[in-house]
Amino acid sequence: MIDRIFAAPKGPELEQGIDFAIAHRLDYELPTFYYVENLDNKEEEIARYRQFLDGFQGMLSMHGPIFDTNVVSLDPEILKISRHRYIQAINIAKEMDVRYLVFHSQWTPIYPAANATKLWLAKVTDFWEKIIAEHLEDSNLTILIENFLDPSPDSMLTLLSRINSPHLKACLDTGHINIFSDMSPIDWIGEMGNHVAYIHAHNNGGELDSHDSFEKGLLDMEGFLNHLALLPQKIHLAIETSTVKGLASSYEMLRPYLTLQNEHFASKSFLI
Repeated sequence: MIDRIFAAPKGPELEQGIDFAIAHRLDYELPTFYYVENLDNKEEEIARYRQFLDGFQGMLSMHGPIFDTNVVSLDPEILKISRHRYIQAINIAKEMDVRYLVFHSQWTPIYPAANATKLWLAKVTDFWEKIIAEHLEDSNLTILIENFLDPSPDSMLTLLSRINSPHLKACLDTGHINIFSDMSPIDWIGEMGNHVAYIHAHNNGGELDSHDSFEKGLLDMEGFLNHLALLPQKIHLAIETSTVKGLASSYEMLRPYLTLQNEHFASKSFLI
């Protein structure tokens, strides 16, 4: 079932997106800390958010840095700065009382082409085990690994199964699946099961990661939302559109499925 709904517009309308979340009593995903300049100027960015979030009473999530990071690089300098950026994001998330922090899987087709998938998995498993032990054990923060270039859930599923920690879960991105995978989002959830805690929901035409609204693109978002509404497991859903207008129209498409799931689980409880 869809447990919580996060407003996660990615465009420049930051204040309007937060206002939409407040007006509709939604949770909110902080979108700007994937830019390194905002990591380096965190005091200014946090102050800006605190001003906009006045009156907000929901849960916060956050997207971490995505550009040019490789936490298992063979180059020690790249490894050093990548780890630094991730820890910056973790510390900001803690300061902002963020519950979920999203990082891309950083899987690329280079690994299978170079017969290096097993080595990559071993190194990335070691990285996240150390991060959890050093930075998350006494925290309520959960790291979410998001599919990007991944053609299937295989690598993410192996990673999450090996670590098996409540501090490390999956974020399934529907738009990325539409571009980079031959599988459907429903099939991804079927394979990943309870490892999926959070979804970045948006649509596109299959070529550009445009973060379009639910009704605009190749994905059958109505079928997908119906599937989510009837799942027994609880999953948070973030509407990750490029505009607040797309957020609003997507939310309107979503609302009937919230009613559907409430009726569905109420009837099951009654029968039991």
